[in-house]
Amino acid sequence: METLPPLLIITHVLGSYNISNTLEILTHGDAVNILPEIADKFTDLSDSMNEIAAIMEGASENAFAKERSPVTGEAWQGLSENYLKQNPKRVGGQMLQVSAGGLAASIAADSGDFWTEIGSNNPYAAIHNFGGEPDMAPGPAAMPQRQYLGVSAEEEQQIIEVLASFIIEN
Repeated sequence: METLPPLLIITHVLGSYNISNTLEILTHGDAVNILPEIADKFTDLSDSMNEIAAIMEGASENAFAKERSPVTGEAWQGLSENYLKQNPKRVGGQMLQVSAGGLAASIAADSGDFWTEIGSNNPYAAIHNFGGEPDMAPGPAAMPQRQYLGVSAEEEQQIIEVLASFIIEN
């Protein structure tokens, strides 16, 4: 019978959690017994996914409030002079609509056992988030990117902490 080498399990310090570094040597037999037990704990991450959806939704809300990309923090490009001439009420106002019927209000997050998503069912949501292409006709389609979906490095860290907390608690 073939002898399998021992498995090394290393636990690192996770963020602000007070977990010390440990090194534990498990035999193949130990791993065969422990891994199914670990896998059973990952049957439902709904609560964690819901928390992550809230983080993502908060990032989008902040993007609209600050008129900045949630990923890079770069300010959105201002409204064009042409657009402002055609829409004088928008002078000095917010670039993207945050009213009850506007783009910001259409942002929705959802989550399940192992997934989370955020987006909008608004027909012009994608063109605002990703921007138009240079070869598009002038006007609404040739607009600059004003990214409102995504997370910053800080929010990414929050997401990692949510998952780390799940792992530690389970």
